[in-house]
Amino acid sequence: MLIVVLAALLVACSQGLSGTWSDSMGMVSYTFASDGKVTVEMLGKSQQTHYTRDGDTLKVQVPDSNGEALEFTVNQDGSLQGPMGVRLQKQEK
Repeated sequence: MLIVVLAALLVACSQGLSGTWSDSMGMVSYTFASDGKVTVEMLGKSQQTHYTRDGDTLKVQVPDSNGEALEFTVNQDGSLQGPMGVRLQKQEK
Protein backbone atom coordinates (compact mmCIF):
# COMPACT_ATOMS: atom_id res chain seq x y z
CA MET A 1 0.00 0.00 0.00
CA LEU A 2 2.79 2.43 0.91
CA ILE A 3 4.50 1.79 -2.43
CA VAL A 4 1.30 2.63 -4.33
CA VAL A 5 0.90 5.90 -2.41
CA LEU A 6 4.55 6.87 -2.99
CA ALA A 7 4.25 6.09 -6.70
CA ALA A 8 1.11 8.26 -6.96
CA LEU A 9 2.90 11.13 -5.22
CA LEU A 10 5.86 10.83 -7.56
CA VAL A 11 3.58 11.03 -10.61
CA ALA A 12 1.70 14.02 -9.15
CA CYS A 13 4.94 15.89 -8.46
CA SER A 14 6.36 15.28 -11.93
CA GLN A 15 3.72 17.24 -13.84
CA GLY A 16 6.16 19.86 -15.11
CA LEU A 17 7.84 19.61 -18.48
CA SER A 18 11.53 19.81 -19.21
CA GLY A 19 13.04 20.23 -22.66
CA THR A 20 12.43 21.95 -25.97
CA TRP A 21 9.45 21.43 -28.28
CA SER A 22 9.25 23.02 -31.75
CA ASP A 23 7.08 23.02 -34.83
CA SER A 24 8.02 21.07 -37.97
CA MET A 25 9.29 24.18 -39.77
CA GLY A 26 11.44 25.37 -36.87
CA MET A 27 9.70 28.74 -36.72
CA VAL A 28 8.69 28.52 -33.07
CA SER A 29 10.10 26.68 -30.08
CA TYR A 30 9.11 26.39 -26.44
CA THR A 31 11.79 25.49 -23.89
CA PHE A 32 10.14 24.31 -20.69
CA ALA A 33 11.77 24.13 -17.26
CA SER A 34 10.32 21.92 -14.55
CA ASP A 35 9.88 24.99 -12.29
CA GLY A 36 7.03 26.38 -14.41
CA LYS A 37 9.06 28.74 -16.61
CA VAL A 38 9.06 28.57 -20.39
CA THR A 39 11.09 30.45 -22.99
CA VAL A 40 9.28 31.03 -26.28
CA GLU A 41 11.39 31.71 -29.37
CA MET A 42 9.70 32.91 -32.53
CA LEU A 43 11.11 34.64 -35.60
CA GLY A 44 14.43 35.35 -33.87
CA LYS A 45 12.88 36.83 -30.73
CA SER A 46 12.86 35.21 -27.31
CA GLN A 47 10.53 35.85 -24.38
CA GLN A 48 10.18 34.14 -21.01
CA THR A 49 6.84 33.42 -19.39
CA HIS A 50 5.20 30.78 -17.18
CA TYR A 51 3.14 27.67 -17.72
CA THR A 52 0.93 25.36 -15.70
CA ARG A 53 0.01 21.76 -16.32
CA ASP A 54 -3.09 19.93 -15.18
CA GLY A 55 -3.05 16.36 -16.47
CA ASP A 56 -2.94 16.51 -20.27
CA THR A 57 -3.71 20.25 -20.39
CA LEU A 58 -0.83 22.71 -20.59
CA LYS A 59 -1.45 26.47 -20.34
CA VAL A 60 1.27 28.91 -21.42
CA GLN A 61 0.71 32.46 -20.20
CA VAL A 62 0.75 35.09 -22.95
CA PRO A 63 3.35 37.71 -21.95
CA ASP A 64 2.07 41.22 -21.28
CA SER A 65 -1.58 40.12 -21.25
CA ASN A 66 -4.26 40.15 -18.60
CA GLY A 67 -3.94 36.48 -17.74
CA GLU A 68 -4.55 35.15 -21.24
CA ALA A 69 -3.05 31.74 -21.95
CA LEU A 70 -2.43 29.48 -24.92
CA GLU A 71 -3.79 26.00 -24.25
CA PHE A 72 -1.99 22.88 -25.44
CA THR A 73 -2.86 19.21 -25.10
CA VAL A 74 -0.07 16.80 -24.17
CA ASN A 75 -0.53 13.86 -26.54
CA GLN A 76 0.31 10.26 -25.66
CA ASP A 77 3.38 10.39 -27.93
CA GLY A 78 4.71 13.40 -25.99
CA SER A 79 3.91 15.97 -28.67
CA LEU A 80 1.95 19.13 -27.87
CA GLN A 81 -1.20 20.03 -29.81
CA GLY A 82 -1.91 23.74 -29.70
CA PRO A 83 -4.20 26.43 -31.05
CA MET A 84 -4.95 26.58 -34.79
CA GLY A 85 -3.53 23.10 -35.38
CA VAL A 86 -0.01 23.87 -34.17
CA ARG A 87 1.80 20.65 -33.29
CA LEU A 88 5.08 20.74 -31.39
CA GLN A 89 7.51 17.81 -31.20
CA LYS A 90 10.08 17.35 -28.45
CA GLN A 91 13.60 17.95 -29.71
CA GLU A 92 16.37 15.52 -28.90
CA LYS A 93 19.52 16.93 -27.37
